[in-house]
Amino acid sequence: MFSYPVVFVDIETTGGSYRTSRVLEVAAIRYENGVETAQFSTLLNPETYIPSSITRLTGISDGMVVDAPVFNRIADELYELFEGAVFVAHNVRFDYSFLKQEFASVGIDFSPKLLCTVRLSRALYSDQKGHSLAKLIERHDIPVPARHRALADAQAIQYFAKLAYDEHGENIFNQMVERQLRTQYLPPNLDQEALENIGNIPGVYIFKDDVGQPLYVGKSVTLKNRILSHFRDTSARELKISQNVHHVETVPTGSELAALVLESKLVKELQPLFNRQLRRVSKYAMLIKQQNDGYNSVAVKSGTVDDSTDLSSVYGMFETRTKAKRRLEELTRTFQLCPKLMGLESSKNACFSYSLGRCKGACIGEESAERYNSRFEIALEYSKLEQWPYGGAVTLPINTTGERVILNNWMIHGYIDQNGERIYDDMEPNFDVDEYKIIRRFLRQNKAFVLSFT
Repeated sequence: MFSYPVVFVDIETTGGSYRTSRVLEVAAIRYENGVETAQFSTLLNPETYIPSSITRLTGISDGMVVDAPVFNRIADELYELFEGAVFVAHNVRFDYSFLKQEFASVGIDFSPKLLCTVRLSRALYSDQKGHSLAKLIERHDIPVPARHRALADAQAIQYFAKLAYDEHGENIFNQMVERQLRTQYLPPNLDQEALENIGNIPGVYIFKDDVGQPLYVGKSVTLKNRILSHFRDTSARELKISQNVHHVETVPTGSELAALVLESKLVKELQPLFNRQLRRVSKYAMLIKQQNDGYNSVAVKSGTVDDSTDLSSVYGMFETRTKAKRRLEELTRTFQLCPKLMGLESSKNACFSYSLGRCKGACIGEESAERYNSRFEIALEYSKLEQWPYGGAVTLPINTTGERVILNNWMIHGYIDQNGERIYDDMEPNFDVDEYKIIRRFLRQNKAFVLSFT
């Protein structure tokens, strides 16, 4: 059936996210040349309590795992079983993400090739509706003595693979398997054909579930690469998206700004599930330029940007104070700035770096304010924000139909439709550093299209 070793895998877990949950039971069956050569199956002590919902589903209780081994005791044996083999599972990224995390916790890098039997079923039985393991068991009369137990489910996956091979023959079966291996990170319910014609062009993409409801709206200047990056990401949020996405819809926009604007509109209109769950930065750690006896200095302040913010004093914006401080430390070291003036050190006299020859003495007046301030401006040139270049709100065309976007202080404030009517008056402007860069870049290149708005 396979010309290389494969391991059929199933796990039971204490929850749905590998970041917050643990493996509760694991089963792995190794096949070589169609013959079972090794089998591993055990309960695991997850070192945490088992939720009642998991006990109801699997029948595994806290009492059953008290004396079971913890993962690090079985890690070496399990890892050896996978040597040189393809990892086969139903919705493979789920099982793989948990085991990869467990192996990583004991210092083992676990990165086998992956084969998903959900996608294999979709490819070989495209006329059938539903490809969950429960559907496969019912449709193909697969014998399963104990549903939602790791060994029984792993055996069911192996049974399905053998049945599919027998029904479709070696050539077709192997073609579909090789195709899955080439695209192993794609979601289980998404057809490869849905992505083949997507170009790396500016635009917006919409992930939809099995009934067409929007899950997530995003934008990119390279659509295909950005979409695929979601599926390679093993974070809990991206795994949830991958497990639920059935369709991808794309809208080419022709420009980066148009993609940004359309994304904003569609999120407002469609309110996709994962966009609502995505927590946007409400407060930034801002580097505020100040003066200290004629010398430029910096204070890190948390806050938000609105239409009254004086952006000319903002010399950097970061998601956290830790990131802001780290950046200040890098610039201070590279440009030999004064840690005291950069808000990294407090002292009444010279800073400590001065005694090490890393500060030129601005903190004690030894270096002139003119020379120090010049170096300060050079150091922070690329992170400081630009003041809004207009006296108020302006509009820019979105497309050739007459629709326009309303911008003020680098934020989207609304839209004007083809009839000149303003829409989404309840829209709350939100300052985002990435959006600021896109809008600034577009305005610099398209000044002729800017119109004042009142």
